Amino acid sequence: MKSQFIYVFGTMVLMFSCKNSTPKNIEILNNQAEIEIESVQIKSQNKTDRPCDLRTLKEIDSLLKQKERLNEQNYLKFIVGMRTDCDNNIEYSQWNNELIFRVLQENPKMFIAFLSRLSRKIKSNQTTDFVLEELKSPTHDGIEINKLKVLIMNTQTEDKEIKREILKSLTIAEEKLK
Repeated sequence: MKSQFIYVFGTMVLMFSCKNSTPKNIEILNNQAEIEIESVQIKSQNKTDRPCDLRTLKEIDSLLKQKERLNEQNYLKFIVGMRTDCDNNIEYSQWNNELIFRVLQENPKMFIAFLSRLSRKIKSNQTTDFVLEELKSPTHDGIEINKLKVLIMNTQTEDKEIKREILKSLTIAEEKLK
């Protein structure tokens, strides 16, 4: 009797878990991203002894140099771990600025989505404002801003306001470079 109960219970669990095994549902992804943002934020807050840590920048840069496609975890780690208080650390701020452009170009839709989710989650535009300011002043002269603008204009995003602000910042950068 007991083994029949276990068998029936196990079968029911299996049936219910298979029932919802459709491809990644957007709502589930959003919930996962929210949980991951919280997790990365907590880890970032625990690393106050390393305020301008270059490890995340090195990891993202290495992936991009190897022509690896950045995944959601990479975008999350980069955006949530971005330090807005490291402008006095030249190495960190220049490298971070260059990577903002490269990561944005890699997948504008994902970049904007994670930037938007972070702003909503922490109820602050501090990181978004920081990114917008960085986009106005590229530190690397090999960035093709016009091509990046076209790429972003042709990208469908969930947050049209951030997309519009990014395009404004890139227009300012383009004017500065003329």
